[in-house]
Order: sequence, then structure tokens, then C-alpha cells
Amino acid sequence: MHDETTPDDESTLPADPFEAELVAYLDGELEPAAARKVESRLATDADARARATAYKKTFDLLDFLPKPEPSPTFTTRTLDRLPAMKSKPVQPATQQPVPSSPSQTVNSPTVASSSIVPLATATSSLAFAPTAPNRWGLWAAGLLLAISACVGIGYFASDAVHPYLVAAKAQRETPNPAPAEELPSTDHHLVEKLPLYAAVDDLDFVRELSQPEFFGEEPAVTYDLTTKPPPVEQDKPSGAAFAKLASAFKALPPVRQQAIRDLDKQLQALDAPTREQRFRVLEVYTVWLDKLPAPERKQVLLPESARGRLDEIRKLRNQQWLDGLPPAQRAKLNSLPASQQIELIRQLKEDEMVRREDWAFHRAHAEDIVANKIPWPFDTPARQKEVSEFMRVSFRLDDAKGCRFEETDRQRYNSALTFANDANELSRSIAWYGYGRTVSAMMRKYDKYLLPEPATGHPVTTYEQLAGAGKFFSKEKSPAHLATVSLVGKWPDFALEIHKYANGVKGEKLPLLGPARPSDFKEPLRTFVTTQLVPALPATDRKILEGLEGKWPDYPKEVVRFAKQQDLVAPGLMLPVSPKRWDSMYGFGPRIKP
Repeated sequence: MHDETTPDDESTLPADPFEAELVAYLDGELEPAAARKVESRLATDADARARATAYKKTFDLLDFLPKPEPSPTFTTRTLDRLPAMKSKPVQPATQQPVPSSPSQTVNSPTVASSSIVPLATATSSLAFAPTAPNRWGLWAAGLLLAISACVGIGYFASDAVHPYLVAAKAQRETPNPAPAEELPSTDHHLVEKLPLYAAVDDLDFVRELSQPEFFGEEPAVTYDLTTKPPPVEQDKPSGAAFAKLASAFKALPPVRQQAIRDLDKQLQALDAPTREQRFRVLEVYTVWLDKLPAPERKQVLLPESARGRLDEIRKLRNQQWLDGLPPAQRAKLNSLPASQQIELIRQLKEDEMVRREDWAFHRAHAEDIVANKIPWPFDTPARQKEVSEFMRVSFRLDDAKGCRFEETDRQRYNSALTFANDANELSRSIAWYGYGRTVSAMMRKYDKYLLPEPATGHPVTTYEQLAGAGKFFSKEKSPAHLATVSLVGKWPDFALEIHKYANGVKGEKLPLLGPARPSDFKEPLRTFVTTQLVPALPATDRKILEGLEGKWPDYPKEVVRFAKQQDLVAPGLMLPVSPKRWDSMYGFGPRIKP
């Protein structure tokens, strides 16, 4: 018997605390300070990133690491893998039993003019479990599908998707319309996209599906526009596959065929980024619908209106999200009363969105972070000081009582600035990127406080400065008084709250609450407006700005808006240097509005 332990005995290996931190980080369970520590190591340590990819729940991290992205042409590459589609006659409405529950089997459902009618009943052969996927599973599915598209593997197995078509009123009147003898060549591209168009009503329905609460935030949809995916040859269905799709299209009533033509025409008329996003949403929705268990799929298909279908989709998506929460969060949620559950769900979703945006940001700047390149505008000490000084003065960060930030945000800002100033050589890049994003976030949240003080006199911060109208606000227990009394002495907080009640003041006219024309501004803002901004504006914008003179806070807010449009900096009201470059560098990336 030997006392020595053999070298390959894993029990003697010391535990690496980073492993536990990494797993907790990927599950979103670390405190902010600990999370930043992990992020810093991941940005600078290639071995740490490699270890991270070995975990089952690393899909957010994989989104950050350089990888191929789906080609913009993968829509058509999937079509030759779609199953046959068969027209299914609809029985007269008098023969249709009404299901008592979504899970009840219905042999021949009643079909309204906008209902979804199943055209195939083949069993899906997708390699994913048919049960409701959890949050990580949904992420994995989207990511794996995206990667597979890049290497020439289609999204679907040969019989992977159940297509569904919207029935028109004419279909009830004519259950088996006679197909056209020949498919016009102008309809060929519609047949190629038929599986994507089949399960939607119109462009408004697609626009709703593009909302974040549905499919707009899926990884396969919110891909990185700056990534250059490898070129992939465009594939189209041909031969028997095309013939089956064409038969399904020709079997549709003319009304529904025209609706699909209109949808395609409207999609093609969109700008390129929006059109690409809409098609990706359609693809993700089609896969999601096919993976649903039959009872849940029926919940989506049976409603007679598009709004009803969207309501069912929302319910299912919310339930899938809840099912995918980590066990600890699910247990906490279940232990709370209903009112507190709503607030916790809101917070969890908000945190998830922030994490997603964080990874999207770091992915976009991954090369510079790994190379430890300090980003603009912090690449010179002078600009570092210029930005930090602007923030300190504008938001009164040295004044604990007068600080514009909430205490948690003030701590977050100070922490980011300290981290950037004290970062070592290996973490300076990610530290300054983090500071830039923090500055940008604070500006978006608190820019309402960046209103100029008057060139002469004192800013309006007391009831006495309101002259006769002050009686309206100083009346105790009145809504106006309760809303403003705690803001006395604070600029522009007090004036902004008074402005909300301006229409309720009777008998006395409120004085001008703040500077609302160039002559009212202090220097250098006054000179900026008259010599830089106004001359740079088109005639129509110049007229709009002139029309707002004497109106507060409209005029100074419009000065800032027009300055941003012209990529100019209004002194004291905006961050130093180019506002467009600030948005490009530290915004959350180009978002496509639904």
C-alpha cells in the first residue's frame, strides 16, 4: 500500500475559484463588481474564454466570441428542405365542435376568414425535444441554427416544418378551389418563400412579431451588422420540392394568394436592414411554431383574429421564459405574492436585456478589447479629463445632496471612472470602454437635467419667484404643492415640475421658467446658437427653432436636438466632441424600430 497519490488522481487537484465565478456569471447570478472582474478576465485571457465555451450555458458568451454569422441569403437556402404541403378541405361551419380547452382534439375546426389552417400533419424530425424549451435552450437553438446556416447546413430536416396558411373567406365558400393550370413566373419567388409567409396574416402581423416581447430579440434576429459572414451560394427549391410548394400555393383561394403577393411586395419595399430583420423574424417564428407541442400549436392556430393569435403567442413565450429561469430565481418567484412577482419578472427581464446589450457591445469591439486598445475619445489624457469634468460639473457629482444621479447610479458612475483611471496595462481598454458606456447610459437617463441657467438673475427654484401664481402651488395638500414642495431650491427640477401644472394655474400667468431665446443664454452657449447652430440649419428647421423662442423648456431642448442632427456640441448641454460618434461608439448598436 502506498501513501502517495497518483498524479492522475483528480481529487488532489486544487479547485479553481474562477470556474465557480464563471458559471455564476453565465447564469447572471454575480454581483456587478464580481461580474466586471470576470468580464475583464474574459476580455484579456484567451484560455479563460476557451474554458468558458465548454459549459452548457455559455450561449451569451458565444455571442461575444468571434464566430461566423448567418448569411443574409439563408432565407432561400432553407426552402429546399421544407416538407410537402397538402391542401386540406374545410368542413362546413355547422359540423364543427367547439373545443372546451386548447388541448382538446378537434377534427375539423371552424375556420374564420383570418384563421390559420394546417396544411400538413407530418411529424417534425427536428433534433430538439418537443417539450417547451428553457431560456438557455432557446438561446442555444437560435445560436446553433445561425452557425449551421453559415456552414451550409439548413435550418430544417427534410420534414421539419409544419406549414400553416391563412384561410380567406373564399376558402369556406369554395373548399377545393381549382388550381391554375400554370403558375405565372411572377409567382415563383412567392412559392420559394411560401413556408415563411404561410403562418402570418399581413405586414402588421410581421411587425408585431418583430417586437422584443415576441421574436425581435432572438439571437438569430439581432445579429451583428458589422460582422462579415463567409459568402454562401444561394439555394432555391427545385424539382419535386418546388412542385409541391407550387401546388400548395395554387390550391389557395385567389384572395389568399393576393394577400401573400401584397405581403411580399410590402416586405420588399422596406429598407434593406429592416427587410432583413423581418425575414429573420419570420424564420425564427416558423421554427418556433413547428417545435410547439400539438396542443400549444393549436392555441396559436385556432383564434379567429390576428390579435387573438398574438395574444396566444405572447402567453406561450412568457411561459417558456418563466420555465427557463434558473431554479433559484424560479423558487424566489414562486415564494412571492402576485403583486411582487410582477415586479420581479420586470426586473429579471430588464436585467436580461442589459446583459444581452452588454454582450452585443463587447462583441462589436472584441478585437480592440483583446488588443487592449484604448477607445475614442479616451485615447488622450486631455479628452479623458474633458469628459469626466463635464460629467462632474453638469451633474454635480461632488455634491451628495445636489447630485443629479440616484445614489446607485452615482456609485456606478464613480466605480466605472475609478476602474478606468486605476486599470492596469492588461485591462485599460475594457475599463475605458466600460466608462464610455456608463457615461452614455447616464446621459440618456439624466439629460433632462441639462437645461441652461439664465444669463442674469437666479433660476426659478421657489414659489416666491412665481409671483401671483405661487399661491396655486403653495396651497398645502393640493396635488400641485405635494408634487413640487420637495423640489424647492433645485434647478431645473422645480421649474420642470411647475411646468407640468402650467395649464392648471388660473387667474395668474406663470413667468418664464427658464431661458428660451439666445439672448437669455450664458456664454458660450449664446454664441454657439447664433454663430454655429442657426447658420448650419436648413431653412425649415431654422423656422421651427425661431417659432419656439420664448417657450420653455421647448426652446433649449430643440437646440440640443438640432445640434445632434448637425453633429455639433451645445456647450454645457452635451458631451464634448461629436455626438454622432458618441452614439456610434457607446450606444447599444443600430436598432431596427418595429
